[in-house]
Amino acid sequence: MDRKTEKDRNLFNKIKPKKLGRLPLLLSSIALASLCCGMFSKAILSLTPFKQNSSPPHLPNSQQSLTSLLPATLTSPVNLLVLGIDNDDDSKNPKLSTDTTSTQAFLSPSDTVLLVRFLPDSKEIHVLSIPRDTLVQLPGKNVAKIGQANVQGGSLLAAQTISHELGAELPIDRYVRVSRNGLMKLVDILGGVEVNIPKKMDYRDDSQHLYIHFKPGKQKLDGVLLQKYIRFRHDELGDIGRVQRQQEVIKTLLQTMTEPKNIAKLPDLLQVAQQNIDTDLTLDEILALLRTALTSDRSKNKFLMLPGRFSSKQEYSLSYWIEDRQAASEILVNYFNASNYTNASHSGNQIGLGQLNIAVANATKHPELTKLAVTFLKKQGFGNVYITDHETYSNPETTGKTQIISQRGNVEAAELVKSLINIGEVQVSATGDIYSDVTIVINDDFTSKLIENNGTEVKS
Repeated sequence: MDRKTEKDRNLFNKIKPKKLGRLPLLLSSIALASLCCGMFSKAILSLTPFKQNSSPPHLPNSQQSLTSLLPATLTSPVNLLVLGIDNDDDSKNPKLSTDTTSTQAFLSPSDTVLLVRFLPDSKEIHVLSIPRDTLVQLPGKNVAKIGQANVQGGSLLAAQTISHELGAELPIDRYVRVSRNGLMKLVDILGGVEVNIPKKMDYRDDSQHLYIHFKPGKQKLDGVLLQKYIRFRHDELGDIGRVQRQQEVIKTLLQTMTEPKNIAKLPDLLQVAQQNIDTDLTLDEILALLRTALTSDRSKNKFLMLPGRFSSKQEYSLSYWIEDRQAASEILVNYFNASNYTNASHSGNQIGLGQLNIAVANATKHPELTKLAVTFLKKQGFGNVYITDHETYSNPETTGKTQIISQRGNVEAAELVKSLINIGEVQVSATGDIYSDVTIVINDDFTSKLIENNGTEVKS
């Protein structure tokens, strides 16, 4: 990658580090973002350039340039393909122990497949998780799981598959491939990440030297333990449960990286990134994406999953995730600028209350509230309300607040639910019950409403 040294050294020169002090929250956020961008800029310039392919593949419908010149800022929305590469077993791939940025070192199955859309004007980030077991027809090749696209054709085939084979003409501008070792090192530099482990997890695989043992509850995990947590997929939801836990970890990582105490660690984080990613992003584009991420409004960010269902044994000998084309079309059009679904649009305000699938989960210490919540919701006119034993997560930003989760991206339906129950926070996230339109995770703020509505005391 050519280094435009003079221009690069002047990037963000006008942005001076500021002390946060007792500034109002908004000003504090702006100052923090500015400081982070400046430090990212200096840190990158102190490193050798990120290693790229000598002839990066031309991705489907990619833009030639993503940024303005000075400062490095996104000029329009960008779709970025992120592949987490399952290449942590050095014994199977000797290149990994000597050159982690070698293109060949990244030709392993993609354990994680994410499509990330950056929207600089609205300060939003949209993330679509595509389960690695998703059934696809690889262009010019065979039927396979989408995680195999990177093995058979690298980032180009993976991008082509996602762009065309998911049923939409989806523009993908750039790609990033990240090694699992890189994630572990990043987490260790941050001093670990706190997660809420929803249940007991036990799994042993001697062939992979993988031993997973977790007790439920909040705990801080280092890099090794965190990658074990997000690799766990040995329950009734399999890889889909893993995707949901992965989304919660991504949210927590984004929050952790922007905490003031971690600002000084940014140069080290960039050093890890340099050694553990393969990308066709230029230096200016990396800076622009970082600027957008650091200044994004977390309350507006959307975390989605490709809708679908599990295949049956009668259909295929292997287990696949079968895409729901109609449901996926609305997500791809409304959140990722896919072009060939002209009739796809959300219709939350047109859906009758009896048509919505409402799942109820309980995050309080009072299990008797679950049935009270179902009764309350049915009185509001919701016809299809059911109790789910789906795992509940306690994100630091939503602790104590009822979560109204738009599972499939239909934010209008979630807002409709909120307007009728007059409580809770709406979020677009794929962390609810996978068969629901909206999952309501009742919390402490819902307790008094349920007691008042039902005339029932809650046992302490």
